[in-house]
Amino acid sequence: MDSILITPYVINTIKALPSEHREAIAAALAGELLIGEEYERNLTPYQEMLFAILSFQVKQDTRKNAKMHAVESNAV
Repeated sequence: MDSILITPYVINTIKALPSEHREAIAAALAGELLIGEEYERNLTPYQEMLFAILSFQVKQDTRKNAKMHAVESNAV
């Protein structure tokens, strides 16, 4: 994956979390999505669930965006 797309939905969801969850989730997402490795995370079961949802959302939004740009490039 060359680039990632983090939508306002994901950002606002992270911002709305209590600080102990926000910091843990942001660090885990950054580790996995930016560094590109399975980030060792010590998350609670609740935080793991949030991480899985938000990570999936970022990956899905990124794929949709890449497909949209590919279609636009082929149309030109």
